[in-house]
Amino acid sequence: MQKGYTQFIIKGSKAMLPIIPAVLPFGLIMGAVGSTAELSGIELGALNTLVFAGASQLVAVDLLMKDVPSSVIIITGLVINLRMILYSVSLSEVLKDSSVGTKTIGAYLVTDQAYAVYTANSNQLKSKEEKVPFYIGAALCMSFSWQLFVLVGFIFGNFLPSSLNLDFAVPLSFIALAMPTLRNKKYYYVALASSILSILFYNLPYNLGLLASGAIAMLFGSFLLRKKQ
Repeated sequence: MQKGYTQFIIKGSKAMLPIIPAVLPFGLIMGAVGSTAELSGIELGALNTLVFAGASQLVAVDLLMKDVPSSVIIITGLVINLRMILYSVSLSEVLKDSSVGTKTIGAYLVTDQAYAVYTANSNQLKSKEEKVPFYIGAALCMSFSWQLFVLVGFIFGNFLPSSLNLDFAVPLSFIALAMPTLRNKKYYYVALASSILSILFYNLPYNLGLLASGAIAMLFGSFLLRKKQ
């Protein structure tokens, strides 16, 4: 591996570090939920490795505890993770000339946090030779942290009091990542529109509100960007 490649992997990992504290409570909750659901270490490890998507994993365990049919659980998880398609479309332009191994690793490691960190720093990266290892480094840091936090939560079980309401840390991390990317009024308009739409569509079944608000906001953003400055 080239020295420059390793350098940007490290740089990507360092860029992810400020986000890791917000991932901590989410991972602990996931591990604790798995412990409460009486999943074995192998079962939770398989879920954590094969799915590798916090929201889908939490929903899957909740539905398992309610004896919901497996087909419904799988479909629900797929619907929740449809947003990953949007991330993949964006990342495909960067990874298209990479090796099959790099593409496979890059695709597997796609998460909200990794994509957000990459996007927030992409303007500072001059070429694909810098962007690819930066993204891989950020994604690997996120993956390692997630696996570790879930394991700790599973081992110690429900040791965190529910009164702490640690769920708020997850959306706060995305707000912190999104704000620096709002470069002009058009970005603020799109952010405001997506926020309002997500509230209006919140009660749509199967978490479709997220997809609907995201799709409409992207169309709105595309329309604004096509207009003359």
